[in-house]
Amino acid sequence: MPFDRPRGTRDYLPEDSEERRAVTEKIRQVFESFGYGEVITPAFEHLELLVAKAGEEVVEQIYTFTDKAGRKLGLRFELTTPIARIVAERADLPKPMRFYYIQPVWRYEEPQRGRLREFWQAGVELIGVSDVQGDAEVVAVLISALRKTGLSEFKVHVNDRRLIEGLLAWAGVSVEKIPIALRAIDKLEKLGAEYVREGLGKLTSDASRLEKLIEYLASGDPLNLPLEELPSTAKEGARALGDLIDEVEEGYGLSGFLKPDLSVVRGLDYYTSIVYEAKVPLGGELGSIAGGGRYDDLIKLVGGPPLPATGMAIGLERLIEALRACGVLSTARKRHGVIVIPVGSEVRKAALRVAMALRENVNTRVVVDLVERKVTSSLEAADKRGFRYAVIVGKRELESGLLTLRDLEKWEEKKVTLKQLLEELSRA
Repeated sequence: MPFDRPRGTRDYLPEDSEERRAVTEKIRQVFESFGYGEVITPAFEHLELLVAKAGEEVVEQIYTFTDKAGRKLGLRFELTTPIARIVAERADLPKPMRFYYIQPVWRYEEPQRGRLREFWQAGVELIGVSDVQGDAEVVAVLISALRKTGLSEFKVHVNDRRLIEGLLAWAGVSVEKIPIALRAIDKLEKLGAEYVREGLGKLTSDASRLEKLIEYLASGDPLNLPLEELPSTAKEGARALGDLIDEVEEGYGLSGFLKPDLSVVRGLDYYTSIVYEAKVPLGGELGSIAGGGRYDDLIKLVGGPPLPATGMAIGLERLIEALRACGVLSTARKRHGVIVIPVGSEVRKAALRVAMALRENVNTRVVVDLVERKVTSSLEAADKRGFRYAVIVGKRELESGLLTLRDLEKWEEKKVTLKQLLEELSRA
């Protein structure tokens, strides 16, 4: 009996990988066009690093283990913390630092549509820029990357942690209980207002202000708050949010993509001010396909100098699900590649040389049919596998100096020399 793959994981066959690569390469192009360079970090880190500022709920989701030397390690659950470690180790690097990554991460949580226990993130981190211009650049990168993949129906819901923390203090939640309150609010969209009301009701005795807080959260507008009654940090958050929206819309010309939303707080404890999530109108967990924000304390917390930082990450599985649901990813695969078919074992070496010439001169996949069978059977198999062209090499072709080139899309064929074959397929 064959083994099952572990729950919360999946296999990607060649056609799946081809689809994913097409999406990730578009994202990579955008990241690099903004000047970000790729970093690759270890799959596992010291557990102490990973839990430094993750938040209680995420800590429970980390895959942990002890190595043979007794060290406690964990699989990375996101890339921001490992990159903070890199910056702490290499504080001498020129600033600002612009890093990007496209890598897998692991979380032990309930598998759901668009989210597995092993999933991929594509994101950027901007280190060394303290003001809202840095946040605006990262948001612009996010919007540009999503648009590049073909996604058009989405909004980036933006908020500032200082606003919601000020509002919680106003409602009577003590400072030490604010992280608990934020985790409750983070589940508003998933579990509803009653869940949040019940959770916050355990943290404050001011019933009237609690109801007003629920009302503010339901309205979703962080710019319509009683700022005169809130701490000064909340006023700073409101100004930063307004500046961010202006910079993205007026500076980058990306108007219509941002939506102020007080309920966006993000589930990780290391965020310090601006936070956001990109959402598509599909509902449920799939609605959120990316998120990010500012984390000015994290690098110092993991042993580095105090450095401002901001970043974002796109969930690739969720993005691909959204693209598919919106009809952006076509279910029909585009034909490409060449299959070289030797007619008989005596011409196999000649077919191999033709294939090598194609690989050296034509930018496409080239496969030699290694199964001895009738030409018609080989052509039928090539058609099913999505090849665009077939090159038939037989005794008559070798004697005449001409090869048979068949277009499997148009189902037409002609005789060509090797030179003509290379020239024609180079233009295709």
